[in-house]
Order: sequence, then structure tokens, then C-alpha cells
Amino acid sequence: MVNTIFRVQSHKFTQENIQTTLVCSNCDEVFTKEFLLDLEGQTIEFKCPVCGNLGEADIPYKTAEEREEFEEDFDDVTEEDGGDEFEDDF
Repeated sequence: MVNTIFRVQSHKFTQENIQTTLVCSNCDEVFTKEFLLDLEGQTIEFKCPVCGNLGEADIPYKTAEEREEFEEDFDDVTEEDGGDEFEDDF
């Protein structure tokens, strides 16, 4: 049975995962943990790496604005054609 709640102090989305800084409600220690993007918005159960108590954390999810920015950035990267620039150098 879960007896500890991990509070998300901060988070950052990358292309590969969600990097979170969490605080254990049992021992008040701060630690970082990475989660797969597939776990976005879910409640995950795991052990505190400091005190070992079983607990759960609500994994953050991207807001609609963050999703739109990510999609725009992704489109910009896929549309770029940098091949001609390098041909002149060689």
C-alpha cells in the first residue's frame, strides 16, 4: 500500500523523456527522476531513492500551448534543408 506522496517541484520535457525534481513527503529529500514521455499525465508508483518508502507521483503533462510549440519546433526542424550549405565547404 502506498504511504508516501512525491510532490513534483519542477519538470522539463525533452524529446525523449520528462525530467522531474521531486520531494518525498516522508523524508523531505529532494531528488530527480526521469520518466518516459508515454507516462505523461499518469500517476506512477515507485520507491523513494533516499528512504526507500513506496509512494506515488502525478507525472506532469504538456499544456496545449507546450504541445503546439513542440509541434512547431518539430516542423521547423523537418523543413530545414541544410544539404546545400555543406556542399560548398567541401
